[in-house]
Amino acid sequence: MKNIKQYILLIAVTFAFTACETEFDDPVYTSGSADLSSFVAVGNSLTAGFADAALYQEGQDSPFPKMLSTQFAMAGGGTSFAQPDVNSSIGIGSSGNSRSILGLSMDCLGETGLGPIDLAPFGDLTIFDPANAVGANGPFHNMGVPGAKSFHLVTPAFGAWGLGNPFYSRFASDPGTSTVIGDAVMASPTFFSLWIGNNDILGYATSGGSGNVGGTDVNDITDLPTFSGSIDAIIATMSGTGAGGVVANIPCITCIPFFTTIPYNGLELDAASAAGLTQAYMLLGLQFSEGANPFVIEDKASGLPRLIKDNEYILLSTPQDSLKCGGWGSTKAIPSQYIIDETEFTTINNYRMDYNAKLKSAADAAGLAFADISDFFFGVRDDGFTFNGNEMSIEFVSGGLFSLDGVHGSPR
Repeated sequence: MKNIKQYILLIAVTFAFTACETEFDDPVYTSGSADLSSFVAVGNSLTAGFADAALYQEGQDSPFPKMLSTQFAMAGGGTSFAQPDVNSSIGIGSSGNSRSILGLSMDCLGETGLGPIDLAPFGDLTIFDPANAVGANGPFHNMGVPGAKSFHLVTPAFGAWGLGNPFYSRFASDPGTSTVIGDAVMASPTFFSLWIGNNDILGYATSGGSGNVGGTDVNDITDLPTFSGSIDAIIATMSGTGAGGVVANIPCITCIPFFTTIPYNGLELDAASAAGLTQAYMLLGLQFSEGANPFVIEDKASGLPRLIKDNEYILLSTPQDSLKCGGWGSTKAIPSQYIIDETEFTTINNYRMDYNAKLKSAADAAGLAFADISDFFFGVRDDGFTFNGNEMSIEFVSGGLFSLDGVHGSPR
């Protein structure tokens, strides 16, 4: 199995973040000791092909598992890779929204600029209509479910119509009774990938720490015993078929554009404005100077305004017109739900490291390959990424690696 570890890591990470076509000069492929005749990918939105804030067909045409299956076929693997396609260019997101596109919009200053806008007023709601369910077309090889946390993969209620996750309900073999892992096994895997755990932290982070640690709601962080037990159950079920596999870990959560696009010191002031704000916040001891200044935020503990620190983050979901015209970040503190403070950052990072340690130990114990995407992504963050002669980075929109939601990879 270790003979193809680096091959899998290279291909998986490359396609997970770039989704580009690869060209090789007279390539020679070999699967080593792995049986790639039936490849099944298990995971969340990163596996499903979710991008631009929605699940839509273009994203599903190029997720990393589908491209891996193509490479595996060249190495003697199976030629079939069934996916629960939505066959919609509009797509649908978790809030019923359409996918985002780059378009022109006018801001509160009357200035027109290019940025993410919704393709349509609503997402394609027919995707979530039980009458259009595609579970009967399974089993599927791509078992990626947007929004899935670790424990969801072994929970039957996760697929129940009206109560569970409609992204799974629409292709579950028996909604409300079947499980993601049970359906994955139905495809008779000889080799599988498992990339899960991001969502066990991500909702907490993208909601500005509004959830609880140890809860099971969308904005909560999954406690380590629940995460560990779920990973053990998933790997035992998949490996129990005799399949080999690769387990991927969780990259840095706060390194993605959703957290890095708005700089902490993006408050540009002239001398007069700086003096005025210093006077206004005199009782709190906040001081400003001409040039770049830290934004004013609401302190989560005291509720009082303070300056954001350089190790804290302003979310991409922060209303831009409020920053430009509403005084947010200057005369008004940015509300705490749009901030990841240093305490929350520590919580997020500690759980990510604990999850990754569990993923590594579980993979080792089961004799599976391990893809250290976390380490790879730190390199991408620091140095960018060159693919087919194209320079890419994590910069929002212009960098080319991330889609317009600032969280998922770009399908383009």
